[in-house]
Amino acid sequence: MGGEEPDGVFLGIDLGGSQLKAARFSPEGAREAAENTASQASGDAEDIFSALYAHAAALIGGSHLLGIGVGVAGLIDSGSGRILNSPNIPALSGFPLRDRVREAFGGEIPVLMMNDANAAALGEYFAGAGKSCSSMFLLTLGTGIGGGFVIDGNLWTGAAGVGAEAGHMCVRADGPLCRCGARGCLEACVSGWALMRDADQIAKRDPESAIAGMSPRTPLALAELATAGDRQARTLWENAGAMLGTGIANLMNLLNPDCIVLTGGLGEAGALLLKPARRAWESQAFKETRASTSVKPGVLGEWAGVRGAIQPFLGK
Repeated sequence: MGGEEPDGVFLGIDLGGSQLKAARFSPEGAREAAENTASQASGDAEDIFSALYAHAAALIGGSHLLGIGVGVAGLIDSGSGRILNSPNIPALSGFPLRDRVREAFGGEIPVLMMNDANAAALGEYFAGAGKSCSSMFLLTLGTGIGGGFVIDGNLWTGAAGVGAEAGHMCVRADGPLCRCGARGCLEACVSGWALMRDADQIAKRDPESAIAGMSPRTPLALAELATAGDRQARTLWENAGAMLGTGIANLMNLLNPDCIVLTGGLGEAGALLLKPARRAWESQAFKETRASTSVKPGVLGEWAGVRGAIQPFLGK
């Protein structure tokens, strides 16, 4: 923003497959307050919207609202603000979320909406791990796998506005069915839901296994089991890491960005995931791209998407 800074606040929202995160920001982009809750992804669209509105309204309080940025899991029609397809929040497919948010807050407030991974990419590029990079590709490793590509401060979103969907590049042609309908997508091999699918299959085949006895059965619990030495759990992480490394090698060879930033809850598995990933990308990427593209963790954690959702209001 140029000139004198306005009084008021911005609101950033990140609506993912598992969590709904929202935060209030100053006009300079400093986070002032935040809320984090379950996203109600299994409910209908109105349930999801009601939860979003309630948390957003509580954060705003009596402050003057300057604008709202929303990052949401799925393919977005940037023109209409309609969610075209949201595999991890299926109730939102076709839902006019941007218009509903604008109406709920009075109809005059500017509302920007983008894919949640694009929002996270903007957050890390301008305020996190990508600040020293001219080009940065971000991979979100969570319930699903998202991607965002920023070049010289601008999001690259492709001809139809749905580019950089790295979670749906094919890393294994004969691989498992993805929620998008294709086979062998990175998301179908590495994501939180893919890990739980594979763990459930082990539990059915081997009811005496430690995985079958897990309660609750979550990626975090699976990581703890693998760290404790369980062979089946370690194999799941090894396989996921190898596929992640193939995806990273593809990005290195195709785009050769200054850096690839990894965010999302699956990163908490640490070496269980990243050690086999590194082996894979080091064996598959050109030595020139390996040498010039760094791979690093994000620094904003789960708030990258919330921060990035308001970045267009702040400018470069």
